Amino acid sequence: MPCQYYSFSLSQIPCSFAQGAPVPSVVLRAGQPAYSHVASTLHPTLKIYRMSGSAQYFNRVTASAQLDGNDANRSDGLPRFQPYQHGGGGGRGEGGRRGGGRGDHWRFRGGGRVGGQGPWDPSNSARGRFAGRGNGMASPSSDLGQFPSRPPTLDFSPPPAAARLPIAVRRAVDAYVARFAPLVQMELEEERRQVDERLRVWPMGRLRSEGLVLTDLRAVRRGSYLGKAIVRLTAADGGELPFHRFTSGTLVTLCRLNPLSERTTEGLVLDRGRWEVRLVMDSLPPGLMEGLWRLDKGVNIVTYQRMAQAMQALYKDPNTVGTAAAGAAATGDYEGGNDDEEEGGDNDDVTEYRGSSGQEYGYGRGNAGYGSRRGRGRNNRRDGKRRLRRQQDEEDEDELPPGTYLTDILLAPASARVAAAAAQPAPLVPEVGLRWAAAHIAQPTDPRVEDPEMGLNLSQVRGVAMAMQHRVALLQGPPGTGKTTTIVRFIQHIRHTMRYPHPILACAQSNVAVDNLLEGLVDLGMRAVRVGQPVKVRESLRDATLDARILEHPLLADIDEQERQLRTLRQRLPSLRGRDRGLGHRDVSLLGRRVREMRAQMMADILAGADVICSTCVGAGGDTLQDLSFPLVVLDEGSQCCEPEALIPLVKACRHAVLVGDHCQLPPTVQSERAAAAGLGKSLFERLMEAGVPASMLQVQYRMHPALSAFPSARFYGRRLMDGVEAAMRLPPPLPLPAADVAGPIMFVDVAGGREEVSQGGSKSNRAEALVVVGMVRHMLAAGISSADIGIVTPYLAQVQLLSNLLMPHIPPGAPTLEVSTVDGYQGREKEVMVFSTVRANPSATLGFLEDWRRLNVAITRPRRALLLVGNADTLRKGDNTTNRTAASATTTTTVQEEAEAEVESGSGFCSPARGGGGGGGGAWRPALGSVGHWAAYMSWLEGLPG
Repeated sequence: MPCQYYSFSLSQIPCSFAQGAPVPSVVLRAGQPAYSHVASTLHPTLKIYRMSGSAQYFNRVTASAQLDGNDANRSDGLPRFQPYQHGGGGGRGEGGRRGGGRGDHWRFRGGGRVGGQGPWDPSNSARGRFAGRGNGMASPSSDLGQFPSRPPTLDFSPPPAAARLPIAVRRAVDAYVARFAPLVQMELEEERRQVDERLRVWPMGRLRSEGLVLTDLRAVRRGSYLGKAIVRLTAADGGELPFHRFTSGTLVTLCRLNPLSERTTEGLVLDRGRWEVRLVMDSLPPGLMEGLWRLDKGVNIVTYQRMAQAMQALYKDPNTVGTAAAGAAATGDYEGGNDDEEEGGDNDDVTEYRGSSGQEYGYGRGNAGYGSRRGRGRNNRRDGKRRLRRQQDEEDEDELPPGTYLTDILLAPASARVAAAAAQPAPLVPEVGLRWAAAHIAQPTDPRVEDPEMGLNLSQVRGVAMAMQHRVALLQGPPGTGKTTTIVRFIQHIRHTMRYPHPILACAQSNVAVDNLLEGLVDLGMRAVRVGQPVKVRESLRDATLDARILEHPLLADIDEQERQLRTLRQRLPSLRGRDRGLGHRDVSLLGRRVREMRAQMMADILAGADVICSTCVGAGGDTLQDLSFPLVVLDEGSQCCEPEALIPLVKACRHAVLVGDHCQLPPTVQSERAAAAGLGKSLFERLMEAGVPASMLQVQYRMHPALSAFPSARFYGRRLMDGVEAAMRLPPPLPLPAADVAGPIMFVDVAGGREEVSQGGSKSNRAEALVVVGMVRHMLAAGISSADIGIVTPYLAQVQLLSNLLMPHIPPGAPTLEVSTVDGYQGREKEVMVFSTVRANPSATLGFLEDWRRLNVAITRPRRALLLVGNADTLRKGDNTTNRTAASATTTTTVQEEAEAEVESGSGFCSPARGGGGGGGGAWRPALGSVGHWAAYMSWLEGLPG
């Protein structure tokens, strides 16, 4: 019998799982500990599959699964991470792509199910080969419009290059992937669940009120943008569009009535106005100018797929990319020329598999431990050299990035090893650069002193030196400290002054941050190219995009001509017969290859001539940069990226990385609470900070009036955040507010009579506060303050919607947009005047996630000249005073007012230096929980201000 299975209790497995934790399927080999690969739910019974060969494959299935000799590779109860099935096809004896598809542990890809494939095993030395041509069913991904009810399963399986890794490294990568793979899949499933719930369950009124849909739209094409059509959407009645959340760069879908039952067309928002939304679309739906349309927010799984590819790339050694075959031949890891012998296999064990949808049988000879299957088809090749070349081709064409040189830092289990590896000298930096860094690494006596040669203060110069000296360095940039300026100067200094020999990859989590980097680099005269969707790039910078450079390239005319000929040939093919048809297909293939080569040459010319390539983290994993290597990677907003997202640029053969962020501001946004609690909510930046990786904090802020920076400096940064501006440079604008004498930059308006209300979606609003905010804005606009200089921030989306609707009639036609957003949406932004509506007002003084000290830090550090707070003083004063009070504070009689004043005076009670962060006050800092609630301390501090 080709496959046997056994049932046994969980206690029989030599693995330990926390009670209630997700239980993985398990793969065991004799004499080796089990590897954990997570399934999504706890099952008390596992099924063991013993494949012919040296390994045992353990896989959890449901009780309804049926297995026998005629259907040995099929189980209807496979968990989400093992959706492969086999079947169909008498073999050609060739590898995965030639055999009709590729089967993986986590994902089935390709056009046919393949007979006779060994399941993936994390202890295997290579991905298996298959026998058979797939005549079975196609990939099992469902397609219900653009919103399948079940999210696609991501592929985290090791590529063929994993066979080259040393055993210890392979196990470390297995453990890392086993930890993060299920969390990424969980996050994808949660996002798709939310979308599915919205479209299937929510009434249209709720979708409209939350700004997730626009209906009754007229559409018309209005020109083109870099070769793509621009579609203008307006309300059918010609009036203003209602509240919506479609901003520039948002992925959207266009349909008539229901995206679940219709074929939708995707697009990207180019820009928006009060009366229109403009989209950029690759293709137009039929009948565009006829009838009415519906616009929905789309779901893009590309982010998750590229996270998965980045984790797969950890299995690759960038030193052996392109030379794996030679190395394999030298070490004997690949099979020899005798096709009848298999390493570790049983030559007499020839098994037959029949898939449920296959039309023929596939035959295979087993070695499940090695993960290989050989076909006995008509083209079974016995030449070892050809097989070696074929496996080399598979490794070269695995469609994955080249890997990273930083695995010793990313995968080391002990913090001391991580810190020691990161502190090593940065590779490829010229010796003159290392000497310059050593001379400027010391902590300055006064960080505010300017270095005229660098155009930076001494705190920033030290950050540049730290980044230049170590393999991995962290730069902590508190609000307003000029982290973008520091990054840009670092790139200019190392590339031009120190003659760094390779182009640099500069990434950030958001498009806004990438645009800020690009703008700074262009202003310094550096040759920077922006990769990604041009529609997501700031309009003034679109000339620096790759698409714009392509339009100027001399090869473009030749490519257009070749593509015209290719279209003509394809149109003629159906009319050709016999030998002419075969020759036509040959010509199409040759011409298509020539076009691809010319396009690749054109992009290579553009990218090779650049000093810096700018991209988002996700964009760095796109096809444009797929095969390129970047020894130096600079990652801005590193504290806002979840760790798998930060990996995407780091697996571009990175040897030297600089991560910039601030773990005292908001962490990565994670929708799945389970995934966040399991580790997806912690950024790589924060993890490395805790491990003691070399770090430096930028200490001089240039944004805020000194009175605005006093509390966050004392509360969150140990009083080490200094002011680079004087009060006279940030005078508050005239604020003719009723019944208020505002002389300073901070004012709190107590809305004692307001009460929070819970919306249908669970978000909260406070109408009384909203009316006060509207009154403030009206008086500021009447006083001549531009709406572009005013920002309104609030923690809750329902309050954003309420404020937007109430303010709309008061913004003059043609005036700049007055931005109303959540705290998360304003991170990294600034305005001259900020109005903060806190919303929470309830008898129990519950603050919810408003208690988060990082959210408070972000909210109160956005303004340059004035901060106007609107809230319920009693709720804020009492809300987290009891919940955040530590045991130590319970034994004292010190008042909240006294503690708050002591914090601002001494600046020593709430922050502690990060381990190994530079020492002597020069490293980055991590805040410690205070003895009182942060809002209670802030309110007490506000009450103690003069006036």
